[in-house]
Amino acid sequence: MSKPRSEPPAVAGDEATASAPVAVAGPPSPPRGKLKAYLGAMPGSGKTFAMLREGRDRRDGGEDVVIGFIETHGRARTAEAIGSLEVLPRITVDYRGTQLSEMDVEAVLARRPQIVLIDELAHTNAPGVRHHKRWEDIEDIRDAGIDVITTMNIQHLESVKDVVERITGITVHETVPDTVLDRADEVQFIDITPEALRKRMSHGNVYPAERVDMALRNFFRPGNLAALRELGLRLVAERVEVERGGIQAPPEDVLTAVSGGPSAEALIRRGVRQARRRRGFCTVVHVRSIEDAAGESGPEAPWHRLAVELQTSVLEPESHDIAATLVAIARERGCRHVVMGEPHPRGFFAQMRPTVVDRVIEGLPDTDVHVIARYAAAPYAPQDRPDPDSLLRNMKETRRRGGLRLYISYARGAGATTRMLDETRRRAARGTDAVVGAVSGGGAARLGSLTLLGGAGSPATRGVLDVEALLSRNPDVVAVDDLAGLTTTGRLVGHVLPRIRAAGINVIGTVHLSDLHSAVGLMGTLLSRPANRPILDDSSVDAADEVELVDVPPAELEVRLRQGEIMSPGEAIKALQGEFRPEVLTALREMALRRVAEHCDRRLVAYMSTARINEPWEARPRVLVLVPPRPGQDAVIRRAAAHAARRDDALTAVSVRRRSRSEHEKRLLGGYATLTHQLGGDFVTIDGTDVAATVAAFARGHRITEILVMRSGHNSSSKTLRRLIRLMADVDVHVVAANDA
Repeated sequence: MSKPRSEPPAVAGDEATASAPVAVAGPPSPPRGKLKAYLGAMPGSGKTFAMLREGRDRRDGGEDVVIGFIETHGRARTAEAIGSLEVLPRITVDYRGTQLSEMDVEAVLARRPQIVLIDELAHTNAPGVRHHKRWEDIEDIRDAGIDVITTMNIQHLESVKDVVERITGITVHETVPDTVLDRADEVQFIDITPEALRKRMSHGNVYPAERVDMALRNFFRPGNLAALRELGLRLVAERVEVERGGIQAPPEDVLTAVSGGPSAEALIRRGVRQARRRRGFCTVVHVRSIEDAAGESGPEAPWHRLAVELQTSVLEPESHDIAATLVAIARERGCRHVVMGEPHPRGFFAQMRPTVVDRVIEGLPDTDVHVIARYAAAPYAPQDRPDPDSLLRNMKETRRRGGLRLYISYARGAGATTRMLDETRRRAARGTDAVVGAVSGGGAARLGSLTLLGGAGSPATRGVLDVEALLSRNPDVVAVDDLAGLTTTGRLVGHVLPRIRAAGINVIGTVHLSDLHSAVGLMGTLLSRPANRPILDDSSVDAADEVELVDVPPAELEVRLRQGEIMSPGEAIKALQGEFRPEVLTALREMALRRVAEHCDRRLVAYMSTARINEPWEARPRVLVLVPPRPGQDAVIRRAAAHAARRDDALTAVSVRRRSRSEHEKRLLGGYATLTHQLGGDFVTIDGTDVAATVAAFARGHRITEILVMRSGHNSSSKTLRRLIRLMADVDVHVVAANDA
């Protein structure tokens, strides 16, 4: 053991030092408070309700919890959910003769609870209070060491504001910088299907009766809700992917070129999204010249303020040669990507000359250039929108069978069974003939007034479904826990659902991601599944009309596990070494988010087809890669597949047949088709003498959001690329660096 150090002896000349007053350290600053955000795809999804439920649970667990601000919007269930939680008084602000109530930040700081619940993160405060935005108030509260639980909708995230406005046709006035959500310790997605939310609204649980019809015809249309939901699912999946870590590609910086005109803000948001996906930095460049003198510039320009808010670097050089300046800055900064819009050529001769985009593509052969579409403000005019209720009725009329609604969880204990039973209870309370056909684990103890198929002691209490007894009983709705469970004849529940639905019985069920064939194939032994545990084919989930995710942060699942809420202590110890390891839970959570997003996307595409919506929405990007019948295109396909996989995009490889092909070309394309399918894409051959026009028509007809083209030394390919960019004003064109080919 080492001896304690003694103070050094005093030496001559140290008297002044020795007599100087000794600084006394004050009390240490409290650790910064944690931030948890409940994120929803749309109003009415249940974010506030979930926040209040957690507040009550943590208060009941002995923590000091108060409500700093709550907005019930007149919803009785939300007001009831406040219960006995302490609510801090608000302050009143006079604004132009109107009395507005705001959160009293000083009262929160003086009260100093362990946890404060603060609703509506994106709220803009009335003038004269502590900060302009509520998220700034929350930063002060966290600095004081107080944990915050808050709520927000995906539409209020700054970087996707343009996407939301394009989908809904409605202007978003309040936003939150992406960095606020980035700094959150936990983000939990509150999922609800469009069908369920519209039912919730029609029952008067979201808006007053006089506002319901108008809301259903506008913002709360099925397509809007599905697209926003998919956007939220994929955004949280990207966040979880970052949390998961592992081997990451090197960061790739992005240069975004803007003219200062109306499209500047949309381009900046697109550039920021590109940089975030690639963990790089975004630089916004506005080249000031005579040509774009009409565009706004300087720190007061709206696009400039947005760029600063999104934490980009802004450059405004002066030059008469925009393309040369952009090329020079991209090279100097080592940008891997350039994001820019296609200018509007004025006059016949202007269309014949190379544009700024053409020159940047030519000047940066080793850089990806993203030419962003000129989208309209809204996907279609409100007067042209078909009636959503008639669309839904038509879709139901074509399906003469019972519906299937699934609650999917990525691990045991997330609460899928509870959600299933709660919904069955709500339907029974409205007069629906509903029974519980099978319930697993301790679910039977939570049935309450629900009817159990066969009564006490029946196979249903052991999670086993008696199909013959169910068909004989013939209820309107049956709740079946665990699609990977067994029937009395030893078959998987998921495999007998078609027979049950064919009898006109609606099914509400649950499924664990770890029981699906796709998850088992990817995760393998990491799941620690019993050898005799059945594996469920993914088609059982694909066939569902509605799939809703029960999302819980892995840390919360671990707490439930250690408290004995999921399994016995002995099983819990084993689970913590296997399927409940943090890295396994995180991977499963990301997989579940993407799995539900994929199902949502298929439903959205079906709706868009029925509603005759042709303009592509960016909820899930659809990438088209052009594959000519030439050697070396396997690299093109692999690059496109990697690009699509980065964002979980749909991929289609297209080859245009202008003439009859030689045997050599047929063999090449056969190999490219096989490779495309192996990488998870589709390969399509289309006929046409004009390659650019043929691809443009295909892209519009199949709702392609991005066309990926490799550079080529062929003169004809360069001409095709130029024409394609001009023809595809409504679809992004991504020109890939030559060194990636």
